[in-house]
Amino acid sequence: MRDIIEAVLLDDEFSTILIPVSDQTLEQLVVAATTDATADEVTPPLTPGGEWTSERIEWLRHYHRSNSAGPNGATGESTWAVVASGVVCGSARLKANDEKGVFETGIWLTQTARGRGVARAAMAGIIEKAAERGAREVIADTAAGNLAAQRLLDHLGFQLSPSTETGRVEAKLELTSPTIV
Repeated sequence: MRDIIEAVLLDDEFSTILIPVSDQTLEQLVVAATTDATADEVTPPLTPGGEWTSERIEWLRHYHRSNSAGPNGATGESTWAVVASGVVCGSARLKANDEKGVFETGIWLTQTARGRGVARAAMAGIIEKAAERGAREVIADTAAGNLAAQRLLDHLGFQLSPSTETGRVEAKLELTSPTIV
């Protein structure tokens, strides 16, 4: 699968779209994750070490199935497969926060898809989806060491706030101001 992703993404001309996670898309997402991303990049640390285990794979399937009802479902969260040039290469999420008008987002991509503008296009799509749902603010967070994610969030207009207590960087985007995509 990694070879297929790499061959498709080597072409500088590609499109990135977000599609709802169906059962078929979910299996493509699982293959992409397990062949071209580390488990720690995709799932919580459910098992010791950063390797893919059956528990982590099952968590990934359950997570996306639980969110299939979207914002009106039990989780209040929606997930999409990130597709570049027809190849599933990650996922993005959007969840309503307890505070009205605030949505939380996150994304992961396969290693092969990184550095090619896929994350920027996917996050721009997520920001649009948040605005369509009446968001006034979108929040995210990332590890303090994840400089690529910080650059992306900054480029999209998020205000970054490092936390020395958590080792994370919190990001906030007010949707009343224009975003750069």
